[in-house]
Amino acid sequence: MKILSLVILLLIHPVHVSLTGIEYDSVNRVWSVFVKVWSDDLESDISLGLAGGGEIAGEEEERYFQYIADRLIIMEDDRQLEMTLLKTEADGLEHRFNLQAQGGRKVRSVTVVNRIMARLYEDQANMMLFSYDGTEDGHRFTATDTMKIYKVK
Repeated sequence: MKILSLVILLLIHPVHVSLTGIEYDSVNRVWSVFVKVWSDDLESDISLGLAGGGEIAGEEEERYFQYIADRLIIMEDDRQLEMTLLKTEADGLEHRFNLQAQGGRKVRSVTVVNRIMARLYEDQANMMLFSYDGTEDGHRFTATDTMKIYKVK
């Protein structure tokens, strides 16, 4: 009976979650970023446009890149990194993105801003796994908690 009740609750109220992995390769000073989101949520959030105003337009892959670059920001010592979209995959239910960014030297802090679906759902949970030179952390971003700062040196 408890399982049936849980299934009914999940059908009535869908789960709003994304997964992001961020890993730093200190030898090559390269950030590897992986993002996984539900396809229907992605399209709904893209339709809201850029956070600062403006439409997300263009071909499909360009739209996805604009969206990710707008909603997921990595900064080293308050300097925003420019990401490059390497790969996009979709299976009808979810979209997966692989991105990369070049890091700097002698970084003291890394700030991650994750606003994926934050304007779309009040109960949005953006789960992140972060790895930087031996520092590993899991963090849960919400619609009201969209930033995490790591002291790395």
